[in-house]
Amino acid sequence: MIWSPLRGGRRIAALFIAATILAILGAAPASAHSSLERSEPQHGGKIAIGGTNLTLWFSEPISAQASVFELRSQDGAPQLITAAVTEAGGRGVVEIGTEPLERGIYELDWAVLSLEDGHIDRGRMVFGAGEIPDVVLDVDTSLPESPVVLLRWLDLAALMLVIGALAVSGRVVGSLTAARNAVRDQVWNIGFVAAVVAIAAGAMTPFFRVPRGDSSLGAWLDVTWSTLIDTPWGQLWLAREIGLVIVAVALWKRSTSRDGSKRTVQVALVALVAVVGLESWAGHASALPRQPELAAFASATHTLAAGVWAGGLGVLACSLIPAMRRNPDVRGPMLSSVWRAFSPMAAIASVVLLATGLYESGRHVPGLDAISSTVYGAGVGTKIVLAAGALTLAGFNTLLINPRLTAPVAKMLGRPVGWAPVSLRRFTRVVVAEALVLLVAVGVAALLTSVASAREIEAAAQETTPQSATVEGMFVTFEVVPAGADQSRVIVGARALIRPQPAPISGVAVDLAPAVTAPTSVALNLIEPGRYEVETAKLGPGAWQVSVAVQRDPASDVVAQFGWTVGVDTSEDTRPFELATTVLAVLLLAGLAGAIQFSRRRRQDPADPMPLVYERSEIQR
Repeated sequence: MIWSPLRGGRRIAALFIAATILAILGAAPASAHSSLERSEPQHGGKIAIGGTNLTLWFSEPISAQASVFELRSQDGAPQLITAAVTEAGGRGVVEIGTEPLERGIYELDWAVLSLEDGHIDRGRMVFGAGEIPDVVLDVDTSLPESPVVLLRWLDLAALMLVIGALAVSGRVVGSLTAARNAVRDQVWNIGFVAAVVAIAAGAMTPFFRVPRGDSSLGAWLDVTWSTLIDTPWGQLWLAREIGLVIVAVALWKRSTSRDGSKRTVQVALVALVAVVGLESWAGHASALPRQPELAAFASATHTLAAGVWAGGLGVLACSLIPAMRRNPDVRGPMLSSVWRAFSPMAAIASVVLLATGLYESGRHVPGLDAISSTVYGAGVGTKIVLAAGALTLAGFNTLLINPRLTAPVAKMLGRPVGWAPVSLRRFTRVVVAEALVLLVAVGVAALLTSVASAREIEAAAQETTPQSATVEGMFVTFEVVPAGADQSRVIVGARALIRPQPAPISGVAVDLAPAVTAPTSVALNLIEPGRYEVETAKLGPGAWQVSVAVQRDPASDVVAQFGWTVGVDTSEDTRPFELATTVLAVLLLAGLAGAIQFSRRRRQDPADPMPLVYERSEIQR
């Protein structure tokens, strides 16, 4: 442990952590980015010349004030529109009215803010007036806006430094025999400043998540505040900010206190664990259809491990190197003691980081092809390369500071006694290079948390084609779309082709029957004129017989028959890539456990470690 808890401290910490876990698991999960489920006309569809009505259905309720819609002709000329946002059946429905459209191709760009998770989703729908455009399914894989990524980068980097400051403040800094108090004070100051920066970045984040559009400043601020207090994402984010404030206060109190209260550090640690847990639950992990709690736990562990390694390295580089320059006579012993204490901690954190990263990659990336076809997949690949580079640099430093590890490596390579992969005079340069590589990796992580995951993009790209039939002057369409892990949404469209209409529609009922069982009858709810929906239990795979009864009063019902095939849902299946990454993660953790056990046995060896002799001429600034 980093420090010895006070009497009752373990019990207090356990209660705090347990309460946080219960709060996280009891909170509504942040679902995937609000995606466009369907539209009329469809993407690539056609409307009549002069048509003035467009309708979009989103998977979640969306904010009317914080959502932006822009219609342009193919040559880029803007078109005047009016947009009305409503909620129906737990979804956002947007009715867009336009001026009469001339023949041509049009593009509708939209940016919507989900009221469920606070995420912004952007997309484009292309349609034609009087002609069919030549388009393919448009899945948004573009990069997010630069300010969003930069702000997230600053936020994550500051959070890493806070974790790192708490990680190295105990045994690592305590291993110093010279300038210990000065280095420790610097560590606490870095942690406090980083916590303040994380608070400021987190406070600005909602303003960048809410698109302003043409709304006034006051309306924009009102929408931002409403997003924070009325959405699950906003509530989790506010709780995260409160946790960071507690961390900052505790670190400030510790940095200004000479007695070094360990209880204050305990409070900071417990609050920091809560912050990381809340942030993980508000991210991609909780949107997964299967075992979201395990994925969120892996994400939180990944963040903590990254903070121990990358954040701890950054804090040591910023606090130890200046102390070495002020004390040139003891640079060598300072390096030896600190890095020998930090290396095991960093090694464990790096293995945990790789294992949890592999597991998360398998959960959020459907397959290897997504690495080259999506921004998220490319980011995962880049992050792996950067982590490998940082591990290589860390290995050089570890071999230099630990002669007992260097000796067998030198023997295998045929090198003389005392060989090291880098000279001691370049040690600080390698440390700085490792920290910079990890800083870039944090930037890539900021990008990954700002875009839709590859699995979310795959789910958004899945389309269903409604079946249609014309019966007794009625045009009837039928469609079934997923509505969560255990539900399906049945959608029926019904409109009369004969004018005047013989009788108004009073209701719609559907009989659903697999090929070998009795039918299940469900009544649909009117969503808007001509559109009826209902959510029912998830339809199992196989062939279904569907009978749609359009009820008219006083005329007789119109009955349309459809055959509907439900494929095997693979969204919750363990895929080959996920299985492979999970197995690799388990092997890494098993290897780590074995290495720790082996190290404990080696420590029982009474032989003294090989001393490392420093020559002052070797140690340069």
